[in-house]
Amino acid sequence: MKQRKPVSSDRSISSHKAENKEYLVPVKGCPKLYLMIRPNGTKSWVYRYLSPTYSKNRKISLGVYPNVSFARACDIWRENEDFITKGLDPKEYREEIKNNIVIKTQNSFNHFAWEYFYGLEQSQKGNTLIRKKGRLELICSYIGNEPISEIGSPRMLEVLLDIQAKSVNKDGKPTDKAERCAGIASDVFVYAGARGFCTSNPASLIKSQLAKSSYGHRPAVTKPEDLAKLLQAIETIEGDLNTINSLRLLALLFVRNGDLRRMRWIDLDLDAGRWQLKPLKGQGKLNMVKDMVVPLPRQAITIIREQQNINGLTEYVFFSQTAKKHQIISDATANKRLKDLGYQDIHCAHGFRATAKTILQEQLKYPLRLVEMALGHTTKDPNGTAYGRFEYIDDRSNMMQKWADYLDALREGRDTAEFRADSQKTADSNAQLQALIDQLGDDKVLELLKYNT
Repeated sequence: MKQRKPVSSDRSISSHKAENKEYLVPVKGCPKLYLMIRPNGTKSWVYRYLSPTYSKNRKISLGVYPNVSFARACDIWRENEDFITKGLDPKEYREEIKNNIVIKTQNSFNHFAWEYFYGLEQSQKGNTLIRKKGRLELICSYIGNEPISEIGSPRMLEVLLDIQAKSVNKDGKPTDKAERCAGIASDVFVYAGARGFCTSNPASLIKSQLAKSSYGHRPAVTKPEDLAKLLQAIETIEGDLNTINSLRLLALLFVRNGDLRRMRWIDLDLDAGRWQLKPLKGQGKLNMVKDMVVPLPRQAITIIREQQNINGLTEYVFFSQTAKKHQIISDATANKRLKDLGYQDIHCAHGFRATAKTILQEQLKYPLRLVEMALGHTTKDPNGTAYGRFEYIDDRSNMMQKWADYLDALREGRDTAEFRADSQKTADSNAQLQALIDQLGDDKVLELLKYNT
């Protein structure tokens, strides 16, 4: 057998060239460690030893050179020699460690969290999914590598209290981030429990131990005179009609900004004056309807037809060429315009909902049930039966048209007394009296009034 000069450094390795058959070169100062040279020129490290548990010769590949350097190969050799000194078989020991890591990984919170999230991706979309992903990433940064069956309530409380302490609003009060993280963590424990990998749901016990969240009310104008100034200010905006028309429609329809931005042509029936949609908040929220019909007043239809000239050949009414992801105007666009108008901390895009709810009830005296249906909130009759999306459609259509006419009057500075409920009753009475005069004549009506008096 040809004698080979032992390898003693990275430089000495280059002197060993490929031959017709593979061969081994010993490593100086490291018995049982060899450099194997293959005919194709590949060089790799091999450790050959007598197993202390089986009393037979075994070998382990330590990696390919130069990915594993000479110095690193010597370090691994020392580790293996230490195992043998302790009566351990290096190969068996490393396989056991690897198997334990695999088992731990497959039973970790991380594993079930992202398996659960993959299922969500099949049924949910948009910002809701993005927010849930962010909460999962946050939870996993704490307990992702821990076996899910070993995570108890004290550990979850520790994690969620830390999240709560780091998530406060500008007033220093906690937001609902910890509470929402507890919610999605609870879903992961339920998912893993249903598959037999854990027997408890520690996250479900924590909610009552968290401080009550506080975001404060989203800013909104709720006085007619303030709304009039806002509507007039919106008409002074110059530039992108997409943005201006979205603000106009938010005021008219008071739907959520995310739903309006995702308005699709396929969901609109402009001849019938209807918009059918699945509200984003309705998917998984008990107090929000899953399907909704929004009656469109004449003013809204006019604005949407104007959008046809801009985006009529696209999928979305508020399509944006500059938007990379969803191809619709940004979530922040409306709020930025309101901020530019001087309405920061006074009114926001979501605030149109509070504006409409307040004025429709206080000024126009519409019943809460109709207003709640217009907002997309679930409503039930006295028997507990939930109303469908087409319930009270005529009454809702009349309300939406009256609201649109009321906004026109405010914007134009006209008297809005005719829209108030008490004025409406007077107007109805006057109309009935005029009809009676037309039918019976002045003299007969005066005689009847005198008689009743």
